[in-house]
Amino acid sequence: MLLIGFTWLSIQSSTLYAETRSELARTTFETTLKNGLKVIIREDHRSPMVMTQIWYGVGSSDESGNLLGISHALEHMMFKGTNKVPNDEFTRLSRMYGGSINAATTANYTNYYQLYPKNYLPMALELEADRMSNLLLRQQDFEPEIKVVMEERRLRTDDNPRSLAFERFKWLTYPTSHYRQPVIGYMKNLQNIQLNDLKKWYRDWYTPNNAILIIVGDVDSEKILLQVQKYFGDIAPRKTPERNDVLEFERVGYRHMELNLPVHVPNLYMAWNVRSLKTAKNPQDAYALTIIQNILDSGISSRLQDRLVRDKKILTAISVSYDPYSRGDSVLSISAIPTEGVNLQNAEKAIQNEIDLLKTELIQPDEMERVSAKFVSGLVYSQDDIAGQTKMIGNLEINGLSYRLIDELPQHFETVTPQDIQRVANIYFVRDNLSTLYLSPENKTQ
Repeated sequence: MLLIGFTWLSIQSSTLYAETRSELARTTFETTLKNGLKVIIREDHRSPMVMTQIWYGVGSSDESGNLLGISHALEHMMFKGTNKVPNDEFTRLSRMYGGSINAATTANYTNYYQLYPKNYLPMALELEADRMSNLLLRQQDFEPEIKVVMEERRLRTDDNPRSLAFERFKWLTYPTSHYRQPVIGYMKNLQNIQLNDLKKWYRDWYTPNNAILIIVGDVDSEKILLQVQKYFGDIAPRKTPERNDVLEFERVGYRHMELNLPVHVPNLYMAWNVRSLKTAKNPQDAYALTIIQNILDSGISSRLQDRLVRDKKILTAISVSYDPYSRGDSVLSISAIPTEGVNLQNAEKAIQNEIDLLKTELIQPDEMERVSAKFVSGLVYSQDDIAGQTKMIGNLEINGLSYRLIDELPQHFETVTPQDIQRVANIYFVRDNLSTLYLSPENKTQ
């Protein structure tokens, strides 16, 4: 049974921000409690559901030494209970009341979500506040759970040659930044992490002044704020450690790696060090890099798919990724599988030729309009449900950007011009920013 006590804590500061998009008015309420907890509530009354997410400003990039993987290990332990909600009661309650719960750890943050029918939102808040300060970290829970994490590493990385290769490749792509560290840690780290390490990590980072609470759904902002104050208001803040540096040197020099692992076909990886929206001196760089990603790979009509997969048949598969919202510097990376008979060097050369065209030839207006319209429409539709809104708001805020960008991003991306594409390509897609990996099948001949 949940014991509920009432606490009132006055609001330190608040702003009310309203906007209209797609003929649907949504109100977003932002405040910070006296203990430092930032709260953002967005009303969306289209269905009687509410999602809560709490984002802690700690991830694998904040780890050092022998503690790699500790943020993810603590995420697992956050479901092991408190005195009030012991053992697996947290999970049982979610199932009993039609909820859905989960969590994720990344380089930049650890977040936890709960999705419930709106009547059970107070319970979700009480559960989250309880484990923010009252988590039971017991050896009897830790020993089997760390083995679960080890098995997760075996399945996802150690027994997956492509994942293992990419993990090693990150040490080239991020030669000076803590982003090179794997979120799950290395096996030797997992074998050495002790319960006391987790207790200290929990005390250091899991504090209201290092957290952002996002609530999106069928709620009344003022009424829900009373509930937030009731459950979170008395949790005392603590000073957190200084976060690790996640910036990279510019043009550190070309880096190359070759690996032979038990893959069935060769794989090519290319990555250029670039800036994110947070670290770019000119934010337009990040918007342009996002559009470049979509020019290269956003469906069968995109350049790399159309020219190198369908037309010239140099590649059988291609993927391009870039994270514009990172807390630190980012990379634009390409992974590709050459067609049988095409070696990795020629595949790399073909991709590089397409990259170089961005530097020398302006994108034609019709292609620019088509790519931009497709990306912006996808961005808008991705925010159409409460889960998408909550995730985007949290991702922006935890990485030092404003949640208000969620409604401004479409306009920003639409301002990218062919000249921006050419300028940014010439700044970032230079050999001194490039890392490459050739992953080849093992040679089994004796």
